[in-house]
Amino acid sequence: PDIRRKPAPDAVNEVLQSLKVEKSAAVYIGDSEVDVETAKNAGLDLISVLWGFREKENLISCGAKNFAANMEELENLITA
Repeated sequence: PDIRRKPAPDAVNEVLQSLKVEKSAAVYIGDSEVDVETAKNAGLDLISVLWGFREKENLISCGAKNFAANMEELENLITA
């Protein structure tokens, strides 16, 4: 009940803590401007997927820089 909703980083921080994962070993994957802000607020790198709610141009205008158009591209970005 004390966890604020996105774009607050609370849920992200809670998940990382419960999984015992450092932020340096994590990446946020999202498809909206709220996800861009959530990643920023959590201090995580972001990969924006292009099969979600927003167009690439909209995500760029919000500050997104890394994009995946399909699962293969996403996997390549995660393992790079």
